[in-house]
Amino acid sequence: MIAAALEKLAQTARNYKQTYHKTTDVGGGNRIDFERAEDGTITIAGDKQKYHLTEQEVRQLAESLKNLPPVEIAPSSDYVQKTQPQGNLCIVVKNGGKSALVKVTEAALLKTEILSSMESRFFQEHMDIDGRRISINRTSDLKWSLSIDGNQINFTAYEIEALVAGLHNSVLEVLMDLVKSTGSDDVADIRVKSYIQRIEQDVTKIVADHKTGKDVVKAIVASARKIVASTADADTRTEEFIEMCKYVYSRVDRSFVDAILGFLAKVFVVNSG
Repeated sequence: MIAAALEKLAQTARNYKQTYHKTTDVGGGNRIDFERAEDGTITIAGDKQKYHLTEQEVRQLAESLKNLPPVEIAPSSDYVQKTQPQGNLCIVVKNGGKSALVKVTEAALLKTEILSSMESRFFQEHMDIDGRRISINRTSDLKWSLSIDGNQINFTAYEIEALVAGLHNSVLEVLMDLVKSTGSDDVADIRVKSYIQRIEQDVTKIVADHKTGKDVVKAIVASARKIVASTADADTRTEEFIEMCKYVYSRVDRSFVDAILGFLAKVFVVNSG
C-alpha cells in the first residue's frame, strides 16, 4: 500500500496528497502523509518526522518496498503463551498436561538459565524470587525438568529449544502490549516520561540510601528507556528487558532483589493486579 502511494506520488507532477493510516499505535502517530506541493517538492511525514525527497529517490524507495522479503512471524509455542494477567502472573508454561503461571521477570530469567543448561550435560539451578522457588534441572542429554512454585513440568531435548523461543516471544508480547498502551497521540511522550519517572521513583524508594542505590536506579532507568522510550525493534527491547532482569538478580544486593523484581513484574505488565 505504501509502495503504491509512493509510485502515485512520483507520477503526479504537483498538488497531490494522500494519507496512510497505520494499523498499530506504535510510534509518534498513527498516520503517514505523502505530499507533492505546487512547486513539485515531495515530502513524507509521520512519527513526528518529515523527509524531503527527489522524484528519483521516491521511485527507488517504492521499488525497494515492493521487493521486501516476506515477513517472518514467530510461530506460536506449544509450551509457553502470554495469558490474561492474574496479579503479576501473565505467562503460562505448559507441557504434558501440566502447567504453571510465571511473571514476565521469571520468564526472562528462565530463558537465561535454560540457555545455560544447554551448554552442559548436567545442570541444576534454583532461584528463590519473592517467595517463589523456580528450579531448572537437566538430568541427562535428553531430559529437563522445571519446577515452578511446586509445579513440575518435564521437557525433552526436542522440546527445549521451542521452550526457549516461546519464553522469549511471550516476554516480547507482554512488553509490546505495554509499548502500545503508551499510545501515539500528542501526549504519548508525556505518558512515557511519566512512566519512566515512576520507575525511577519507586526503585529509589526500594534501595533508599544504600551505597550502590544510585547505580542500581541509573541502570534500571536506562534499561527502561531502551525498552519503552526507544525506537528499537521488539526483539531488541526484549533482550534489553532480559538483561535488566539478569542484572537485578545477579548483581544487585540480595536484600533488594525480591522487591525490585516484584516491582518490575508489575510495572511492565498492562492491567496487572
